[in-house]
Amino acid sequence: MEKRNLYMEKIGRKLIQYNAKLTEMKGKTAEVQVDMKLEYLSQVDNLEKKRDELIKKHGQLTISSQRGWEDVKTGTEKVWDELEEAFAKAATQFK
Repeated sequence: MEKRNLYMEKIGRKLIQYNAKLTEMKGKTAEVQVDMKLEYLSQVDNLEKKRDELIKKHGQLTISSQRGWEDVKTGTEKVWDELEEAFAKAATQFK
């Protein structure tokens, strides 16, 4: 149970970081060149959707049984990896 709680806390901390990054990105929208603005906003929207999916998985971890949480954890890690990759891609694309 402790391992599960530590994992959920780790995700919770990452979600706080993702929210901060998204807020920062939204604040920079005005700085983006006009021809890149639609792509930038699309990336932000995509990141928000992936973040929301991670929030949902985090909630599922909370209510899953002790046995079932490993299955949910596997799905959570997949979403988490996708979100990390999407943030990395956005960071390099819009420097």
